[in-house]
Amino acid sequence: MLKLKDLLSVDFSDSVLEGLKTDEKFSGVSIDSRNVKRNEIFFAIKGENFDAHDFLSDVFKKGIKLAVVNWNWYKKNKGKCKGKSVIAVEDTVQALGQFAAKHRSGFSIPVFCIGGSNGKTTTKDLVSAVLSEKFNVLSTAGNLNNHIGLPLTLLKLNSSHDIAVLEVGCNHFKEVEYLMNIAKPEYGMVTNIGKEHLEFFKDLNGVAKAEFELYDYLEKNSGTAFMNFDDRYIRNKSKKIKKAKMISYSYGFRTDVTGSFEGFNKNYQPVIKVNLNTKSFKVTVSTFGKHSIYNGLAAVTAGLAFKVKNDSIKKALKNFRQSSSKRMEIIDHNGVKFINDSYNSNPESVRMGLETLLGFKSKGKKFAVLSDMLELGKGSAAEHSDIGRYAQKIGIKNLFTYGKHSLNTFKSAGKIKNNFYFNDKSDLSEMLKRNLRAGDVVYVKGSRGMKMEEVINKIIQN
Repeated sequence: MLKLKDLLSVDFSDSVLEGLKTDEKFSGVSIDSRNVKRNEIFFAIKGENFDAHDFLSDVFKKGIKLAVVNWNWYKKNKGKCKGKSVIAVEDTVQALGQFAAKHRSGFSIPVFCIGGSNGKTTTKDLVSAVLSEKFNVLSTAGNLNNHIGLPLTLLKLNSSHDIAVLEVGCNHFKEVEYLMNIAKPEYGMVTNIGKEHLEFFKDLNGVAKAEFELYDYLEKNSGTAFMNFDDRYIRNKSKKIKKAKMISYSYGFRTDVTGSFEGFNKNYQPVIKVNLNTKSFKVTVSTFGKHSIYNGLAAVTAGLAFKVKNDSIKKALKNFRQSSSKRMEIIDHNGVKFINDSYNSNPESVRMGLETLLGFKSKGKKFAVLSDMLELGKGSAAEHSDIGRYAQKIGIKNLFTYGKHSLNTFKSAGKIKNNFYFNDKSDLSEMLKRNLRAGDVVYVKGSRGMKMEEVINKIIQN
């Protein structure tokens, strides 16, 4: 339960508590006027497309006892709140974070934060699955990893939980630092450093600086840092870790936990041999593709650190089912396999996806359908061109591209015989459909804003 007195400890400008006592408790919080429940606190947040303040009358009609609103709005609209309990704050998003931090401080359980450029959502899900073999885990739902999502997750923390596993995302400097001060983790992991949000971070050194705000917090507070030595930026960062405890893992270096890739099973799921001192055991990670090799070893390392039994780790990874859609999701339709990887995209994840496509065993043809990688800044044209050359180099034979940036991919992949560019998704879907036969495999990749799952949906629906 959430305590009103904790909420009243945040910075607020005014409050009207009609009939509420300071020891009042609430079942949760909501930022969505459509599904807010009677005993929840409603935070009115102004987003890019909607302002929740516009729906406060509907919220109050649903019987909620308390709303948190922006002070500037409240000054102009006090009459709309007559007879209602309201707390007015300078910024409802900041107040949400402060409230979550206060709520978190009431629990002594460990908090484990996971960030990184690629694979953090799947790694978070895998770590949660492994730790759930021994503990009751509070885990981030989907990828609610920002300044709103992380506080919402933390505010679900209750006395039944043994540990919290939280995903941490960023696209600007100081965002991870802000989230660390809310979550106050004792454990943390950065999966890797890749070309993400270069529009803001400029280059890989900028990405590393932003992501490593997680490690900086752990170093400052003597936490435990899980470090992937296969990533050179993380490996270099490890040399600066002095106060934090470090647990290292890799495939290519001498680390606390080492893995060796044993190959893929018939479902293209990786089999990993885990080496720990003089002992070893094998695990199968039931997520598809090359990404899983790295995500799986990270989850094993976390499990071992929290003393989850080897057999329980093996069981968790073998029985794991991806909770987040559009991440290497396999869709079978009329004998054609679609690999839907349309949730996010950056140069490293595209290359790994193309390698996964080539490694997938099939009797038919293989098609790569690529769209724009967004937020790459001034280097966008060069990065998209590099993808075209890479696709050509590794032997992609059927390349379909869509999006203004992906025109560069198309042009640089000129030697691929079946190389097509489209400025309309419907045309792409129709052309692809005409060329598909039973036994074929189609890999679809693009940034979330490109909505490339629509290509698959059009083919299946028609």
